[in-house]
Amino acid sequence: MKPVTTFLKQPLALTALLVSITSCGSLEPASPYLAAQPFRQYSAKADTWLLQSQQSTSLLPFIYRPSKQRVGSNKNLRVQLIAAAHLARRAKDRTRVRSISRNQFNAILETWPGLVSRDDAEQRASLSLGAHALWLRALILRAETAEQFEVADIQAAQIKDRFDPTTGFPENLNPDRTRSPFMQRYFTGQAALALFEHGNANSIETASLALQWLARNYPANNKDNFHPTLVPWHAFAIATQYQLTGASPHIATLFTMSDRLIKLQRDPEFPGRFFTEDQAAYGNPNTIRDALSTLTLMTSLKIAADLGDRKRQKRYQKAIWLALDNLRSLQYDHGVVSAFDDPQSAVGALRFSHNDELIRLDAVVFGAAAFDQAAQLIQDGLL
Repeated sequence: MKPVTTFLKQPLALTALLVSITSCGSLEPASPYLAAQPFRQYSAKADTWLLQSQQSTSLLPFIYRPSKQRVGSNKNLRVQLIAAAHLARRAKDRTRVRSISRNQFNAILETWPGLVSRDDAEQRASLSLGAHALWLRALILRAETAEQFEVADIQAAQIKDRFDPTTGFPENLNPDRTRSPFMQRYFTGQAALALFEHGNANSIETASLALQWLARNYPANNKDNFHPTLVPWHAFAIATQYQLTGASPHIATLFTMSDRLIKLQRDPEFPGRFFTEDQAAYGNPNTIRDALSTLTLMTSLKIAADLGDRKRQKRYQKAIWLALDNLRSLQYDHGVVSAFDDPQSAVGALRFSHNDELIRLDAVVFGAAAFDQAAQLIQDGLL
């Protein structure tokens, strides 16, 4: 275990970060904007934790245990890339985030040179389809110059070249192989999303074929094909296809998957949590699943509203409010962290589960995104 690096201590620095993150236009009394503000603040608190937690290496802590003030030794490339995309998105309109985003991005390149260099054959062989897809998403969000867009184009081409309409994407690109059909499905959702976001005609075509491959091999109307871990990235890809083209042949799949997620919200003690003891194969409850499932329902809510499906809208709204209550209960606030030797090192983060004080980077990222999306839906009159 490495000791955690110095967190921002100055209250003024934290306040400035929080104000810069939540600032947004003029206030209108009794407006949807005001109703959305609490969720913007929850999101800002999570983002502030991310900003203040950057280590001396410029990577973010994958695992942090606040009771011991320790960062885990596992850096976890895929989660670093998830954080990189989140920071790149925030950096577009928040100047205070730009240097942190840039430094973390450069640290990823230094730590995993196999992402861009063919010289490190061993490391390249360890990179999954998911890592390549998440890397493409980060590249797209950061691209500003012609050279940077070209790097993203090259990465997109690498992914597209590995797709076969019959066998789909492989789990690993270099070498081309699949050992786990489960991970192949999981990464296929990420790859389809990244290619839709890349946005050129060839990328959209390959992403569309990938969704067709999933529909053909794992039809959503077969409940045995459902797993809550596999749903979100698949759902985000379908929603992005709909946003890009104004239509998708997979909307029924999206709604079926979302409805099955809602059925997991059965626990009377944790009504917003996406977990049922009836399905041990789904694994233990955790904040990453809860946040991603919440984001999935939000994408489904927007499409249901667009299609004028009011019955489905109400169903998703009810489930989302329960899910948001659950996520807020998992976020560290000032009073809750008073038992820690360094309380400020935990404020804003979301713990991994209700009975574990551990903080995981992707839980914080997805929690921040869910709160931010909730604020936007409230402001738009959808939630």
